[in-house]
Amino acid sequence: MTKIDPTLTEALRGIVGPEAVRVGAPMSELTTFRIGGPAAVVVEPATTDEAAQVLSACHAAGAEVRVMGLGSDLLVSDAGVDAVVVRLAQRFSGIKVQGTKLFVDAGASNEQVAQAALAAGLAGYEFASGIPGTIGGAAIMNAGAYGGEFRDVCCGLTCATPDGRIVEVTAWQAC
Repeated sequence: MTKIDPTLTEALRGIVGPEAVRVGAPMSELTTFRIGGPAAVVVEPATTDEAAQVLSACHAAGAEVRVMGLGSDLLVSDAGVDAVVVRLAQRFSGIKVQGTKLFVDAGASNEQVAQAALAAGLAGYEFASGIPGTIGGAAIMNAGAYGGEFRDVCCGLTCATPDGRIVEVTAWQAC
């Protein structure tokens, strides 16, 4: 496995804090199937800005990046991942309710989002309560079940591009 440049590792620690960067972390600890060898580096941003800075630093260093959530149904080779793994999970899982809308970080689980909607008296995301994984994964794959799909309930997304730019994506339907 190729080592990530220590200068990049230190830069990542400066962005997210030393506790949120692990070198050689076993992916088996981060996947629901509990399989997978070590990742060169796992970094866990806590905010959109941190995620964008991480991606920008990796892009500038020419490092390969893989993004994951909670590792639901993720198969990882025993040889590991020769890349910076950006894990959007517990540290990046905030949920805010404003009126009839939820503002959710990519690492929040579908179950957490469905429960927050229920607590706020909002309908529409019930279909996703049993789907493993995060809202970020649901957005990327247009998760759906029981006649509902992510696209039916999403008004827009804030995304970070591979080079670290922040872009807003508005849904096709009016919200």
